[in-house]
Amino acid sequence: MSASLDIEILENGALIERLPPTRESISRLEQELRKYDQLDLPLKHTFAPGAYAREIFLPKGCIVVGKIHKHAHLNIVSRGRVTVVTEFGPREIDAMQAPVTFTSDAGSKRALYCHEDTVWTTIHLVQSTDLAEIEREIIAPDYAELDAFMARECLRLIDSSGASVDEANPMALP
Repeated sequence: MSASLDIEILENGALIERLPPTRESISRLEQELRKYDQLDLPLKHTFAPGAYAREIFLPKGCIVVGKIHKHAHLNIVSRGRVTVVTEFGPREIDAMQAPVTFTSDAGSKRALYCHEDTVWTTIHLVQSTDLAEIEREIIAPDYAELDAFMARECLRLIDSSGASVDEANPMALP
C-alpha cells in the first residue's frame, strides 16, 4: 500500500477490494486512516442474560477498521452492503437478503467499505454489563496480546483435559 490514500479510491471502495487479507495490510490501513478526520459512529448497547449486542450504523462511503476480537461471535447485518476483508479472506455482504447472519472467527479484525448505509450488530457471550470490563474481555488491543491470549487459552484447555502438552500437540515427536 502506498504511503498516502487516493481519495478517488476511497470513494469507490476499490482500496478495500484490493486489500490483501493479512494482519499487516489491515493494520497498515488502520494507521493510514488515522491521518484523516474520524467519523463519530456511536454504538447501541443491548444486554440479555449472558449476552451483549453492539449495534453500529455505518454510513455509505465510509471505510472502517474494527478491533481485534478474542472470541468467535455472531454478526447480523440487517441493512446495507459492505465489502469486508479479514486475515481469513475477503467477503461481500449484501443485506438485500436481510438479515445476513454469520459467525466471525476468533482473532477477527475487519477492514470494510460501506457501499450503502449499513446496520451491523455483533453479539458476544458475556456475564458483565460493564462496558469497560466487556471491552477487556472481548477485545485484544493488538495482535501480540491476541497471540498471548490464544496461547493461554490453549494451555488452559490442555490443562483441563489432563493431557500433557506433548500428548495434546499432534506435531510432537514420538
